[in-house]
Amino acid sequence: MSAALPSPHRGLRHWLRALLTTALLATTTLPAWAATEPAPCPAAPTGPVYGSSPVNNYLLLALAPGRMAGLNFPWSRQAGQILPKSVLDLPVLGGWFGQGRTANLEQVLRVHPSLALVSGATVGAQASTEAMRKLGLPLCPVQLDTMADYPAAFRQVGQALGIAARGDALAEAAQSTLTALAALRHKVAEAPPVRIYYAEGEDGLASECSGSIHAEVIDAIGAHNALRCTDGSRFGMVRVSFEQIMAADPDWILTQDGPAMRAIQTEPRWKLLRAVREGHVLFAPQVPFRWIDRPPSFMRFLAAPWLASKVFPQQYGAVFRQPIVQRTQDFFALFFGHKLSTAQAESILHPKAVDYPTKY
Repeated sequence: MSAALPSPHRGLRHWLRALLTTALLATTTLPAWAATEPAPCPAAPTGPVYGSSPVNNYLLLALAPGRMAGLNFPWSRQAGQILPKSVLDLPVLGGWFGQGRTANLEQVLRVHPSLALVSGATVGAQASTEAMRKLGLPLCPVQLDTMADYPAAFRQVGQALGIAARGDALAEAAQSTLTALAALRHKVAEAPPVRIYYAEGEDGLASECSGSIHAEVIDAIGAHNALRCTDGSRFGMVRVSFEQIMAADPDWILTQDGPAMRAIQTEPRWKLLRAVREGHVLFAPQVPFRWIDRPPSFMRFLAAPWLASKVFPQQYGAVFRQPIVQRTQDFFALFFGHKLSTAQAESILHPKAVDYPTKY
């Protein structure tokens, strides 16, 4: 895969046009938290680019994989299904993304980055910014907290790297999805509220409070977070008791942790929950990496439609007018330059918990 992927083919252009048309016909507005236009970054038309956290590196992967200086951590096994060897074999330079993890500054300098992307979407943003300044690297601060930040971020970094057309293509896809999700929320608001418990951790007894960027896909589709709590940290993973989940009585349970999914499927106490008895338990896709969060990346632009297709199938069909399998194929073609067969897309959309033995 080259640094500048091909422009979207005719099918992708049709997909974007259809989404935009649907959204314009809907009597709704964009989310109130829409991002402001960011300042231009230093121009870096050539040379490696270092992403100081996974959300930055994933943004770079979509824009210009050939410009990636290295990885924050080794790729998971499932990345090998999609990403080219040149990306899979990049050196692990480390980064700042919480839990005391930092980059190896000597290794970062060794690859001579022409630009460093820094973002506040993960823990350690200030420390990473200070470290990059000490190294004398040109800085590009990118706002990547919510999904609404991504259209501007794609354009901002695309301009800096000299690939504005590529940045525009990804920005248009992201904006079209945001607009369609706004139309979806308008339709969903007419129905009874649906509450989703987001199960995290080895046992499923960790979750996210309302407003957490780690569970943004729940709000994005017009559903409600079943967990009522407040947590000021950016890391989340708030511990809860099973009694709290029982009291919440969620309509659906969502997880992307293999051990949590297996616990929900096998431990008798989980059958006390109506959502489990009714088969309303979802295991999120995670090829080439996790769709929902850890980190919360651009994959949310596919995770949200996928979740809507499960929880609100009628409203999803009315707004998106495209089977989720086809949408997945178009997304992978645009964002990864990878053509999926229908069978491959189906396999990605229906992961098995047994294939994900650990939490991350």
